[in-house]
Amino acid sequence: MKEKTDMIVIGAGSAGRYAARAAATLGKMVTLVEKGPFGGLCILKGCMPSKALLKPAHVYHMMKHRLEPLGLGIDGTPRVDVPAIVRMKNAMIREMAEDARKVVEQTQGVTLRTGNFRFTGTNAGMLDGAPILFDKAVIATGSRIHLPAIAGLEADWMITSDDVLEMERLPSSTLVLGGGPVGLELGQYLSCLGSDVTLVDTNMNWHPHTDPEIAREYLGALASRGMTIHLGIRNERFGIQEGKPFFQFQSGGKNHTVSFEKVLVATGRRPDTSMLDLQAAQVHTTKHGQVQVDQFLRTSNHNIFAAGDVTGILPVLNLATFHGEMAGRNAALPEPVPVREPVVPVAIFTDPEYARAGLTETQASMRRVPVITGRISFSDLGKAIVYRETEGGLKIIAHAKTREILGVEIFGAGASDLVHTLTAAMHFHATIDQYQEMLHIHPTFSEIFKYLVDDMTGSL
Repeated sequence: MKEKTDMIVIGAGSAGRYAARAAATLGKMVTLVEKGPFGGLCILKGCMPSKALLKPAHVYHMMKHRLEPLGLGIDGTPRVDVPAIVRMKNAMIREMAEDARKVVEQTQGVTLRTGNFRFTGTNAGMLDGAPILFDKAVIATGSRIHLPAIAGLEADWMITSDDVLEMERLPSSTLVLGGGPVGLELGQYLSCLGSDVTLVDTNMNWHPHTDPEIAREYLGALASRGMTIHLGIRNERFGIQEGKPFFQFQSGGKNHTVSFEKVLVATGRRPDTSMLDLQAAQVHTTKHGQVQVDQFLRTSNHNIFAAGDVTGILPVLNLATFHGEMAGRNAALPEPVPVREPVVPVAIFTDPEYARAGLTETQASMRRVPVITGRISFSDLGKAIVYRETEGGLKIIAHAKTREILGVEIFGAGASDLVHTLTAAMHFHATIDQYQEMLHIHPTFSEIFKYLVDDMTGSL
């Protein structure tokens, strides 16, 4: 006899867990399938372990290079115990994964199954070799590391973000391919703890839509902490000389040669759908393997929904959990409802941090939205001055006619937390005039928003 379930959710990462719980609260019996290990990318190999490594790296860098302006010093040389850092990270990750599993197991209506799943039809599949039928399904299998074919790059030299998270001996020198969050965060981790890091990216502009001045100052701050960064590289090639690998390229009109021990390939991820047999389920994908969804998060098979990194919409956890919950709800409802487009804050957890939310000025221009903008430096902020954290800048974008706040871009101390101040304002469609009426504690870092909005509104 074939097993039958109201809904099957494939993947127990953040999107899958939220989808399963949302459907269960609406009375559906949900089978949540995870091929293992349990926890999802964020807990196991992404957000949490990388931040657990970055914290001691940043503290170590401060101890070595940034105590004197505070009137402090250390007798002797600070010591790094990388194996101990990795052990502490692993202990925290095990606890987080176990806590997430307990939440699922305690959710009424959700049955957690460990195994491999593939579709065999539009409402059928095989779970570890046994047939299972379902009324609805949610695909939330996340993403996997993408290793592009790069001429001359030998496998022995390559490491991935997964490798860096487990390394107990760091390479003496590292070439980082890719200037996204993974490359910048793990590149800085390696750099702070002593690896000679060179980061390269083929994009001339660091990010297609960021403010050029913000980007230049942010990358400059990272460079001042030890990383060498080259954008817009061309004519690149790998080679070996006297038994040692090197990388040659052109950047800024000059030829460069960089020797290295390891190459961190941080050029992106791809949807993890290769084992699902989506064709059998009549689920369409893009040429890059992203599951296509409509405004209801339905796939081309309207009984199957998708959420999270597998859709390729924006690979960040806050959107994955939101879309996971919405996909689970829509799959459980008699009639799905359109999923609103939220304000999505994103951040890079380097030192200093970078964050943004809403539209950039470039994006507004592409959409022909008239805007007014304002800019301020952390060097004009009282708390930044007394805390010796003056590297940073803020830009606000507002509609030129309605004066509604449309976007924010910021780098500096605590940017990942500060960005939520204007994210909340944008969620409620606040104007710069309404925001100007708010009071801020003095001295605080969030006070920088008040200063800039005062300037943009002409207030004293």
